[in-house]
Amino acid sequence: MSNNLSVNEPAPDFALKDGNGDDWRLSDQRGKVVVLLFYPGDETPVCTRQMCSVRDRWDDYLATGAEVVGISSDSVESHKNFSEHHNLPLRLLSDSERTVAKLYGAESFIPGRVARAVFV
Repeated sequence: MSNNLSVNEPAPDFALKDGNGDDWRLSDQRGKVVVLLFYPGDETPVCTRQMCSVRDRWDDYLATGAEVVGISSDSVESHKNFSEHHNLPLRLLSDSERTVAKLYGAESFIPGRVARAVFV
């Protein structure tokens, strides 16, 4: 996985829809700490454990003041169902065309999926 991102440079802007179909834009978060959690897919064993771990430590994430969002190539509806099924407190963003994953170099070797990666 390679990308052209460098430490201390502004993150590339993007907009994606969340599990409610609402737009979320990175540039609206400028001046805040944002954590982008790229993950391969909803309702898969490892990803479910990862997101439930975030849920279980949510108070610790809140204490940092960071905006934490999950990003995968799953659909808006899939994110809504996944979030409701596991009571996930974080916003899940649908990168169905994997354009943001490509922009950040979070492309998976698995066709149609994004790689597991974290950007702050």
